[in-house]
Amino acid sequence: MENLLREITSWANQNSGFLSLIIFLLTLLLGWVTGIFKTLMQKPNLKVEVIPGPTMVTSFETGRKFNENNTYRTAISLYLKIVNTGSAPTDIDRVEVGYHNHSFKYTFLWFWLEKPHVSLSDFRIKIGDSEKVFPFLFQQSFIALKQTETYLEIGKKATGVVYFEQQESWGGFQPRVNDNKVKVKIKVVDAFGRSYTLKTRIPFVSKEEAQKYNPEFGNSLESLNEQNT
Repeated sequence: MENLLREITSWANQNSGFLSLIIFLLTLLLGWVTGIFKTLMQKPNLKVEVIPGPTMVTSFETGRKFNENNTYRTAISLYLKIVNTGSAPTDIDRVEVGYHNHSFKYTFLWFWLEKPHVSLSDFRIKIGDSEKVFPFLFQQSFIALKQTETYLEIGKKATGVVYFEQQESWGGFQPRVNDNKVKVKIKVVDAFGRSYTLKTRIPFVSKEEAQKYNPEFGNSLESLNEQNT
């Protein structure tokens, strides 16, 4: 063992320059690998919450028929708070919402509304002598003339209403209601294509009740169809 140690020491003394080069290269390699892992570890993480207020769903008859069946439309509004709890910034690309179809009592399938629609007026509510106007997540407020910033730095949040309307339908294509609530699955997709989901139950209300928050609730697609005829 002593002879081996002496030989190693002697070789190291004779090749000190080569050893310094090897150590230098290994240091560079370690730094490069560490940098890659550090970069890979830096990614956004969006925490999604539903805020009470203008968070609701309703289905209402359109006054028309299809194959002798009454047709109706479903509208959903979600008042969301989205916080970036990750280690890198990102932008909110889109929001989707799904519900369980009324036709099937037990199912794991979700019927998705993948594209929010423009609301024809602001969501607002009277509080005493004043009025609270709720911000939109993607569209500009008609009253406040502001738009929510959806690019989220680390630790930043975005709060706003996302509004959906379903195309005119009939039969079982409406949400399943239990105890005046509807189970929904909310999906937020960021600029990198990452999805963040939340399952929750939101109130099922009449169209008249929904219009206390927004007088044009449920009228966006109807208005668009009238313009196209």
